[in-house]
Amino acid sequence: MKIINLRLYYPHYEQDKLVEVSEEVFDVLCQSVREMRNYERRKRYHRAYYSLNAFEWTENYALEHSPSPEQLIMLAEERAERDRLAAALWEALAYATPTQARRIRAYYLGGLTQQQIADRECVHNSNVCLSIRRGLCNLRRYYADHPQGK
Repeated sequence: MKIINLRLYYPHYEQDKLVEVSEEVFDVLCQSVREMRNYERRKRYHRAYYSLNAFEWTENYALEHSPSPEQLIMLAEERAERDRLAAALWEALAYATPTQARRIRAYYLGGLTQQQIADRECVHNSNVCLSIRRGLCNLRRYYADHPQGK
């Protein structure tokens, strides 16, 4: 249990008010103070001081373009996880037929629609849909047999 002074967190307290709180509450309060200080620091750095006559979005627009260090770490972790899953996907696609693998790559990794794939390969849309569906069944079977993707 930690002891905090509520006067530091709430401006309407005029005198010291000491309260004992749990570790989780203390961590949340510390995190909120840290975020507010980071926000003020970014506001100063980007000179995001605008008059009251300015639009509501101007301050947020100026501050949105600089992610915090925590956001950068989270983005790096997400990117590493996505790369790991993509590597496992490439390994799993080796167990699909070449046509299924090509169409799954184009649809999920390339961002093409099934109609675009069908037009590019000069086949009917239903063939592409069926091929992708059967390829996904092969991938599910592969992941059922190889839980870690190995």
